[in-house]
Amino acid sequence: MVSVPFLTSAPGKVIIFGEHSAVYHKPAIAAALSLRTYLLASRDNDDTNTLFLEFPDIQFSYKWATSDLPWQLFGEHSRKRQPSADEELNPELVDALNSLLSKIDSPIQYSAAFMFLYLLVSLCEEKDVAGLTFTVRSTLPVGAGLGSSASVSVCFASAFCYLGGHIQEPTLKADDVTVKDSEQCLFIDAWALMGEKCSHGNPSGIDNAVATHGGAVMFQRMESSVPSIRTSMRNLPPLNLLLTNTKTPRSTAALVANVSKIVTEFPKPSGLILETMEAIAREAYTLMLRPFLDKQSKNRLMELIRLNHGLLVSLGVSHPNLERVKLWSDELQIGQTKLTGAGGGGCAITLIDDDAATPEKLRQLEEKYNQAGFETFKTTLGGKGVGLLTEITTITSEKLCRLHNRNEIEAAVGCSALPQWRYW
Repeated sequence: MVSVPFLTSAPGKVIIFGEHSAVYHKPAIAAALSLRTYLLASRDNDDTNTLFLEFPDIQFSYKWATSDLPWQLFGEHSRKRQPSADEELNPELVDALNSLLSKIDSPIQYSAAFMFLYLLVSLCEEKDVAGLTFTVRSTLPVGAGLGSSASVSVCFASAFCYLGGHIQEPTLKADDVTVKDSEQCLFIDAWALMGEKCSHGNPSGIDNAVATHGGAVMFQRMESSVPSIRTSMRNLPPLNLLLTNTKTPRSTAALVANVSKIVTEFPKPSGLILETMEAIAREAYTLMLRPFLDKQSKNRLMELIRLNHGLLVSLGVSHPNLERVKLWSDELQIGQTKLTGAGGGGCAITLIDDDAATPEKLRQLEEKYNQAGFETFKTTLGGKGVGLLTEITTITSEKLCRLHNRNEIEAAVGCSALPQWRYW
Protein backbone atom coordinates (compact mmCIF):
# COMPACT_ATOMS: atom_id res chain seq x y z
CA MET A 1 0.00 0.00 0.00
CA VAL A 2 1.48 3.34 -1.08
CA SER A 3 1.54 5.99 1.63
CA VAL A 4 0.37 9.53 0.93
CA PRO A 5 1.12 12.37 0.61
CA PHE A 6 3.54 12.28 -2.31
CA LEU A 7 4.36 14.47 -5.32
CA THR A 8 5.09 13.62 -8.93
CA SER A 9 6.63 16.04 -11.41
CA ALA A 10 7.40 16.21 -15.12
CA PRO A 11 9.04 18.87 -17.33
CA GLY A 12 7.72 20.80 -20.28
CA LYS A 13 9.48 20.71 -23.62
CA VAL A 14 10.75 23.01 -26.29
CA ILE A 15 11.52 22.16 -29.92
CA ILE A 16 15.09 23.14 -30.74
CA PHE A 17 15.46 21.89 -34.29
CA GLY A 18 13.15 20.54 -36.99
CA GLU A 19 10.04 22.73 -36.83
CA HIS A 20 7.98 22.29 -40.01
CA SER A 21 10.60 20.04 -41.64
CA ALA A 22 9.30 17.26 -39.35
CA VAL A 23 6.05 17.35 -41.35
CA TYR A 24 8.12 16.20 -44.36
CA HIS A 25 9.64 13.23 -42.51
CA LYS A 26 12.79 15.03 -41.41
CA PRO A 27 14.15 14.62 -37.85
CA ALA A 28 13.18 17.05 -35.09
CA ILE A 29 14.82 17.54 -31.70
CA ALA A 30 12.92 18.50 -28.56
CA ALA A 31 14.41 18.98 -25.11
CA ALA A 32 13.10 19.14 -21.56
CA LEU A 33 12.72 22.47 -19.77
CA SER A 34 13.27 23.16 -16.10
CA LEU A 35 9.71 24.61 -16.11
CA ARG A 36 7.62 21.75 -14.69
CA THR A 37 4.21 20.52 -13.57
CA TYR A 38 3.71 19.21 -10.02
CA LEU A 39 0.97 16.85 -8.80
CA LEU A 40 0.28 16.37 -5.08
CA ALA A 41 -1.64 13.28 -3.94
CA SER A 42 -2.87 13.86 -0.39
CA ARG A 43 -5.57 12.92 2.11
CA ASP A 44 -6.77 16.36 3.18
CA ASN A 45 -10.44 15.70 3.87
CA ASP A 46 -12.64 13.35 5.89
CA ASP A 47 -14.80 12.19 3.00
CA THR A 48 -13.41 8.74 2.22
CA ASN A 49 -15.96 8.06 -0.54
CA THR A 50 -15.07 11.06 -2.70
CA LEU A 51 -12.27 11.85 -5.12
CA PHE A 52 -11.09 15.47 -5.51
CA LEU A 53 -9.20 17.21 -8.34
CA GLU A 54 -7.84 20.72 -7.76
CA PHE A 55 -6.24 22.57 -10.70
CA PRO A 56 -6.16 26.28 -9.81
CA ASP A 57 -4.03 27.26 -12.81
CA ILE A 58 -7.06 26.59 -15.04
CA GLN A 59 -9.61 27.64 -12.37
CA PHE A 60 -10.84 24.08 -11.91
CA SER A 61 -12.05 22.29 -8.78
CA TYR A 62 -14.21 19.18 -8.95
CA LYS A 63 -15.16 16.06 -7.02
CA TRP A 64 -16.62 12.67 -7.87
CA ALA A 65 -18.10 9.91 -5.73
CA THR A 66 -15.71 7.00 -6.19
CA SER A 67 -18.66 4.61 -6.40
CA ASP A 68 -19.82 6.43 -9.57
CA LEU A 69 -16.63 5.64 -11.50
CA PRO A 70 -16.79 2.71 -13.96
CA TRP A 71 -14.44 0.34 -12.13
CA GLN A 72 -16.45 -2.64 -13.38
CA LEU A 73 -15.05 -2.18 -16.90
CA PHE A 74 -11.64 -3.39 -15.80
CA GLY A 75 -10.53 -6.57 -14.15
CA GLU A 76 -7.22 -6.69 -12.33
CA HIS A 77 -5.48 -8.36 -15.28
CA SER A 78 -6.46 -5.72 -17.85
CA ARG A 79 -5.61 -2.92 -15.44
CA LYS A 80 -2.04 -4.17 -15.09
CA ARG A 81 -1.21 -4.59 -18.77
CA GLN A 82 0.93 -2.10 -20.64
CA PRO A 83 -0.76 -0.69 -23.77
CA SER A 84 1.09 -0.41 -27.03
CA ALA A 85 1.80 3.13 -28.16
CA ASP A 86 -0.65 2.94 -31.08
CA GLU A 87 -3.59 1.55 -29.09
CA GLU A 88 -6.86 3.44 -29.31
CA LEU A 89 -8.79 4.74 -26.33
CA ASN A 90 -11.24 2.25 -24.82
CA PRO A 91 -14.64 3.29 -26.28
CA GLU A 92 -16.63 1.83 -23.36
CA LEU A 93 -14.57 3.80 -20.84
CA VAL A 94 -14.80 6.98 -22.94
CA ASP A 95 -18.58 6.62 -23.05
CA ALA A 96 -18.85 5.98 -19.31
CA LEU A 97 -16.67 8.99 -18.44
CA ASN A 98 -18.52 11.37 -20.76
CA SER A 99 -21.63 11.11 -18.59
CA LEU A 100 -19.56 11.99 -15.50
CA LEU A 101 -18.12 15.09 -17.21
CA SER A 102 -21.28 16.44 -18.83
CA LYS A 103 -21.52 19.47 -16.52
CA ILE A 104 -18.04 20.77 -17.42
CA ASP A 105 -18.36 23.32 -20.24
CA SER A 106 -14.77 24.64 -20.50
CA PRO A 107 -12.74 22.72 -23.14
CA ILE A 108 -9.47 22.96 -21.22
CA GLN A 109 -11.11 21.89 -17.95
CA TYR A 110 -12.96 19.05 -19.67
CA SER A 111 -9.72 17.83 -21.27
CA ALA A 112 -7.88 17.80 -17.93
CA ALA A 113 -10.72 16.00 -16.13
CA PHE A 114 -11.13 13.43 -18.91
CA MET A 115 -7.39 12.65 -18.92
CA PHE A 116 -7.40 12.42 -15.11
CA LEU A 117 -10.32 10.00 -14.87
CA TYR A 118 -9.29 7.88 -17.86
CA LEU A 119 -5.82 7.20 -16.48
CA LEU A 120 -7.02 6.81 -12.89
CA VAL A 121 -9.69 4.20 -13.69
CA SER A 122 -7.32 2.37 -16.06
CA LEU A 123 -4.45 2.10 -13.59
CA CYS A 124 -5.93 2.10 -10.08
CA GLU A 125 -8.58 0.31 -8.07
CA GLU A 126 -11.20 2.10 -6.01
CA LYS A 127 -9.44 1.27 -2.75
CA ASP A 128 -6.23 2.91 -4.01
CA VAL A 129 -7.73 6.39 -4.47
CA ALA A 130 -10.86 6.72 -2.32
CA GLY A 131 -10.76 9.92 -0.27
CA LEU A 132 -7.68 11.32 -2.01
CA THR A 133 -7.20 14.86 -3.26
CA PHE A 134 -5.05 15.42 -6.37
CA THR A 135 -3.72 18.96 -6.74
CA VAL A 136 -2.01 20.15 -9.93
CA ARG A 137 0.24 23.20 -10.14
CA SER A 138 2.30 24.12 -13.17
CA THR A 139 5.11 26.59 -13.78
CA LEU A 140 4.52 26.19 -17.54
CA PRO A 141 2.41 28.68 -19.50
CA VAL A 142 -0.62 26.87 -20.90
CA GLY A 143 -1.17 26.82 -24.67
CA ALA A 144 2.27 28.17 -25.58
CA GLY A 145 3.52 25.07 -27.39
CA LEU A 146 5.67 24.00 -24.43
CA GLY A 147 4.11 20.61 -23.77
CA SER A 148 2.03 21.61 -20.74
CA SER A 149 -0.63 18.99 -21.52
CA ALA A 150 1.94 16.18 -21.81
CA SER A 151 3.61 17.33 -18.59
CA VAL A 152 0.26 17.01 -16.79
CA SER A 153 -0.37 13.62 -18.41
CA VAL A 154 2.98 12.27 -17.23
CA CYS A 155 2.27 13.51 -13.69
CA PHE A 156 -1.10 11.73 -13.70
CA ALA A 157 0.28 8.55 -15.28
CA SER A 158 3.22 8.25 -12.89
CA ALA A 159 1.06 8.93 -9.82
CA PHE A 160 -1.55 6.34 -10.82
CA CYS A 161 1.06 3.76 -11.88
CA TYR A 162 2.63 4.25 -8.45
CA LEU A 163 -0.67 4.09 -6.55
CA GLY A 164 -1.75 1.04 -8.55
CA GLY A 165 1.45 -0.82 -7.70
CA HIS A 166 2.71 -1.10 -11.28
CA ILE A 167 6.03 0.64 -10.64
CA GLN A 168 8.48 0.97 -7.76
CA GLU A 169 9.86 4.13 -6.19
CA PRO A 170 12.62 5.69 -8.30
CA THR A 171 16.21 5.91 -7.06
CA LEU A 172 18.06 8.25 -9.44
CA LYS A 173 19.25 11.60 -8.08
CA ALA A 174 19.31 14.78 -10.17
CA ASP A 175 23.01 14.44 -11.06
CA ASP A 176 23.04 10.66 -11.68
CA VAL A 177 23.85 9.51 -15.21
CA THR A 178 21.16 7.39 -16.88
CA VAL A 179 22.55 4.42 -18.76
CA LYS A 180 19.31 3.38 -20.50
CA ASP A 181 15.55 3.88 -20.33
CA SER A 182 14.11 1.76 -17.53
CA GLU A 183 11.09 -0.50 -17.99
CA GLN A 184 9.24 1.64 -15.43
CA CYS A 185 9.93 4.80 -17.41
CA LEU A 186 8.72 3.14 -20.60
CA PHE A 187 5.56 2.01 -18.77
CA ILE A 188 4.85 5.57 -17.60
CA ASP A 189 5.53 6.91 -21.10
CA ALA A 190 3.10 4.47 -22.73
CA TRP A 191 0.29 5.43 -20.36
CA ALA A 192 1.11 9.15 -20.64
CA LEU A 193 0.62 8.78 -24.40
CA MET A 194 -2.85 7.39 -23.67
CA GLY A 195 -3.47 10.51 -21.57
CA GLU A 196 -2.34 12.70 -24.47
CA LYS A 197 -4.80 10.88 -26.72
CA CYS A 198 -7.54 12.00 -24.33
CA SER A 199 -6.55 15.61 -25.10
CA HIS A 200 -5.23 15.59 -28.66
CA GLY A 201 -6.65 12.55 -30.44
CA ASN A 202 -3.54 11.51 -32.39
CA PRO A 203 -0.43 13.04 -30.76
CA SER A 204 3.05 12.41 -32.11
CA GLY A 205 4.30 11.07 -28.77
CA ILE A 206 7.28 13.41 -28.64
CA ASP A 207 5.89 15.68 -25.89
CA ASN A 208 5.15 12.86 -23.45
CA ALA A 209 8.47 11.19 -24.33
CA VAL A 210 10.45 14.29 -23.34
CA ALA A 211 8.32 14.83 -20.22
CA THR A 212 8.90 11.23 -19.14
CA HIS A 213 12.52 10.63 -20.05
CA GLY A 214 13.94 14.16 -19.74
CA GLY A 215 17.10 15.20 -21.58
CA ALA A 216 16.29 15.51 -25.27
CA VAL A 217 14.64 13.38 -27.94
CA MET A 218 15.24 13.14 -31.67
CA PHE A 219 12.03 12.18 -33.40
CA GLN A 220 11.34 11.33 -37.03
CA ARG A 221 7.89 10.42 -38.35
CA MET A 222 8.35 8.09 -41.31
CA GLU A 223 6.16 7.72 -44.39
CA SER A 224 3.10 5.42 -44.70
CA SER A 225 3.22 2.40 -42.38
CA VAL A 226 6.91 2.62 -41.41
CA PRO A 227 7.19 3.14 -37.62
CA SER A 228 8.43 6.47 -36.35
CA ILE A 229 12.00 6.70 -35.07
CA ARG A 230 12.63 8.10 -31.59
CA THR A 231 16.05 8.33 -29.97
CA SER A 232 16.50 9.58 -26.40
CA MET A 233 19.40 11.73 -25.22
CA ARG A 234 18.71 11.49 -21.50
CA ASN A 235 22.05 12.84 -20.28
CA LEU A 236 22.01 16.18 -22.10
CA PRO A 237 23.79 18.54 -19.69
CA PRO A 238 21.65 21.49 -18.49
CA LEU A 239 22.05 24.55 -20.73
CA ASN A 240 20.96 28.05 -19.73
CA LEU A 241 18.08 29.25 -21.84
CA LEU A 242 15.91 32.35 -22.12
CA LEU A 243 12.39 31.47 -23.22
CA THR A 244 10.31 34.39 -24.50
CA ASN A 245 6.58 34.17 -25.09
CA THR A 246 5.51 36.95 -27.45
CA LYS A 247 1.85 36.21 -26.58
CA THR A 248 1.12 36.72 -30.28
CA PRO A 249 -1.75 34.42 -31.31
CA ARG A 250 -1.22 32.19 -34.31
CA SER A 251 -2.78 29.24 -36.12
CA THR A 252 -0.53 26.20 -36.38
CA ALA A 253 -2.72 24.71 -39.11
CA ALA A 254 -2.51 27.89 -41.20
CA LEU A 255 1.27 28.09 -40.84
CA VAL A 256 1.70 24.43 -41.84
CA ALA A 257 -0.58 25.02 -44.84
CA ASN A 258 1.46 28.07 -45.94
CA VAL A 259 4.69 26.06 -45.82
CA SER A 260 3.00 23.30 -47.82
CA LYS A 261 2.09 25.85 -50.48
CA ILE A 262 5.73 27.02 -50.72
CA VAL A 263 6.95 23.40 -50.96
CA THR A 264 4.45 22.73 -53.77
CA GLU A 265 5.14 25.91 -55.75
CA PHE A 266 8.93 25.94 -55.28
CA PRO A 267 9.89 22.28 -54.92
CA LYS A 268 13.61 22.59 -55.66
CA PRO A 269 14.62 25.52 -53.38
CA SER A 270 12.22 24.43 -50.64
CA GLY A 271 13.55 20.87 -50.91
CA LEU A 272 17.08 22.18 -50.36
CA ILE A 273 15.89 24.16 -47.31
CA LEU A 274 14.29 21.05 -45.78
CA GLU A 275 17.40 18.97 -46.48
CA THR A 276 19.58 21.63 -44.84
CA MET A 277 17.29 21.65 -41.80
CA GLU A 278 17.73 17.87 -41.59
CA ALA A 279 21.52 18.22 -41.76
CA ILE A 280 21.40 20.83 -38.96
CA ALA A 281 19.29 18.56 -36.74
CA ARG A 282 21.59 15.59 -37.29
CA GLU A 283 24.73 17.60 -36.52
CA ALA A 284 23.08 18.97 -33.38
CA TYR A 285 22.19 15.41 -32.39
CA THR A 286 25.84 14.31 -32.49
CA LEU A 287 26.77 17.26 -30.26
CA MET A 288 23.94 16.70 -27.79
CA LEU A 289 24.62 12.97 -27.38
CA ARG A 290 27.73 13.79 -25.36
CA PRO A 291 27.39 13.91 -21.55
CA PHE A 292 29.22 17.26 -21.65
CA LEU A 293 29.42 20.28 -23.93
CA ASP A 294 32.74 22.11 -24.04
CA LYS A 295 32.96 25.73 -25.17
CA GLN A 296 33.66 24.82 -28.79
CA SER A 297 30.73 22.40 -28.97
CA LYS A 298 28.34 24.88 -27.38
CA ASN A 299 29.44 27.61 -29.82
CA ARG A 300 28.76 25.22 -32.67
CA LEU A 301 25.31 24.43 -31.26
CA MET A 302 24.55 28.16 -31.08
CA GLU A 303 25.59 28.60 -34.73
CA LEU A 304 23.22 25.77 -35.71
CA ILE A 305 20.42 27.61 -33.87
CA ARG A 306 21.21 30.79 -35.84
CA LEU A 307 21.19 28.90 -39.14
CA ASN A 308 17.96 27.10 -38.33
CA HIS A 309 16.14 30.34 -37.55
CA GLY A 310 17.20 31.81 -40.89
CA LEU A 311 15.81 28.80 -42.73
CA LEU A 312 12.50 29.09 -40.88
CA VAL A 313 12.32 32.77 -41.83
CA SER A 314 12.79 31.78 -45.47
CA LEU A 315 9.77 29.47 -45.15
CA GLY A 316 7.67 32.43 -44.02
CA VAL A 317 6.87 31.27 -40.48
CA SER A 318 8.46 34.07 -38.47
CA HIS A 319 6.68 37.19 -37.19
CA PRO A 320 7.78 40.80 -36.49
CA ASN A 321 7.55 40.13 -32.75
CA LEU A 322 9.78 37.06 -33.05
CA GLU A 323 12.26 39.14 -35.05
CA ARG A 324 12.21 41.79 -32.31
CA VAL A 325 13.09 39.12 -29.76
CA LYS A 326 16.03 38.05 -31.92
CA LEU A 327 17.15 41.59 -32.78
CA TRP A 328 17.30 42.74 -29.16
CA SER A 329 19.10 39.58 -28.08
CA ASP A 330 21.63 40.01 -30.90
CA GLU A 331 22.19 43.69 -30.05
CA LEU A 332 23.14 42.82 -26.46
CA GLN A 333 25.08 39.70 -27.57
CA ILE A 334 23.18 37.46 -25.17
CA GLY A 335 23.42 34.31 -27.29
CA GLN A 336 21.67 32.84 -30.33
CA THR A 337 17.90 33.07 -30.78
CA LYS A 338 15.39 31.21 -32.91
CA LEU A 339 11.65 30.78 -33.03
CA THR A 340 10.33 27.51 -31.64
CA GLY A 341 7.22 25.57 -32.54
CA ALA A 342 4.97 26.56 -35.40
CA GLY A 343 6.12 30.20 -35.47
CA GLY A 344 3.93 33.10 -36.58
CA GLY A 345 4.05 34.34 -32.99
CA GLY A 346 4.26 32.12 -29.95
CA CYS A 347 7.69 31.59 -28.38
CA ALA A 348 11.37 32.12 -29.13
CA ILE A 349 14.34 30.54 -27.39
CA THR A 350 17.74 32.07 -26.74
CA LEU A 351 20.61 29.72 -25.92
CA ILE A 352 22.61 31.93 -23.59
CA ASP A 353 26.33 32.58 -24.10
CA ASP A 354 27.36 32.34 -20.45
CA ASP A 355 30.63 34.24 -21.07
CA ALA A 356 29.02 37.22 -22.81
CA ALA A 357 25.60 37.47 -21.13
CA THR A 358 26.31 39.46 -17.97
CA PRO A 359 23.55 39.91 -15.35
CA GLU A 360 23.25 43.57 -16.40
CA LYS A 361 22.76 42.66 -20.08
CA LEU A 362 20.14 40.07 -19.15
CA ARG A 363 18.32 42.65 -17.02
CA GLN A 364 18.32 45.16 -19.91
CA LEU A 365 17.01 42.51 -22.31
CA GLU A 366 14.22 41.41 -19.96
CA GLU A 367 13.18 45.06 -19.54
CA LYS A 368 12.92 45.45 -23.33
CA TYR A 369 10.81 42.29 -23.56
CA ASN A 370 8.55 43.33 -20.68
CA GLN A 371 7.95 46.77 -22.22
CA ALA A 372 6.91 45.05 -25.45
CA GLY A 373 4.40 42.91 -23.55
CA PHE A 374 6.43 39.71 -23.85
CA GLU A 375 6.78 37.17 -21.03
CA THR A 376 10.29 35.91 -20.28
CA PHE A 377 11.40 32.81 -18.42
CA LYS A 378 14.92 32.00 -17.28
CA THR A 379 15.14 28.26 -17.58
CA THR A 380 17.50 25.44 -18.44
CA LEU A 381 17.46 22.96 -21.29
CA GLY A 382 17.86 19.27 -20.54
CA GLY A 383 17.75 17.74 -17.08
CA LYS A 384 15.72 14.90 -15.59
CA GLY A 385 12.27 13.70 -16.59
CA VAL A 386 9.50 12.31 -14.40
CA GLY A 387 10.19 12.31 -10.67
CA LEU A 388 8.73 11.43 -7.27
CA LEU A 389 8.98 13.11 -3.86
CA THR A 390 7.81 11.12 -0.83
CA GLU A 391 9.45 13.11 1.97
CA ILE A 392 6.69 15.69 2.47
CA THR A 393 6.00 17.33 5.81
CA THR A 394 4.76 20.89 5.25
CA ILE A 395 2.78 21.05 2.01
CA THR A 396 -0.97 20.42 1.79
CA SER A 397 -3.46 20.79 -1.03
CA GLU A 398 -4.73 24.05 0.45
CA LYS A 399 -1.21 25.49 0.76
CA LEU A 400 -0.27 24.40 -2.76
CA CYS A 401 -3.41 26.02 -4.19
CA ARG A 402 -2.62 29.31 -2.44
CA LEU A 403 0.82 29.75 -4.02
CA HIS A 404 0.69 32.80 -6.27
CA ASN A 405 3.28 32.24 -9.00
CA ARG A 406 5.86 29.87 -10.45
CA ASN A 407 8.62 31.15 -8.17
CA GLU A 408 6.57 30.34 -5.07
CA ILE A 409 5.66 26.91 -6.46
CA GLU A 410 9.28 26.10 -7.24
CA ALA A 411 10.46 27.26 -3.82
CA ALA A 412 7.82 25.17 -2.03
CA VAL A 413 7.95 21.85 -3.91
CA GLY A 414 10.35 22.32 -6.83
CA CYS A 415 12.86 19.84 -8.17
CA SER A 416 15.44 22.63 -8.17
CA ALA A 417 14.74 23.47 -4.51
CA LEU A 418 14.48 20.04 -2.85
CA PRO A 419 17.31 17.50 -3.26
CA GLN A 420 15.06 14.70 -1.98
CA TRP A 421 13.43 14.32 -5.42
CA ARG A 422 14.16 11.01 -7.16
CA TYR A 423 13.72 10.14 -10.83
CA TRP A 424 12.69 7.05 -12.80
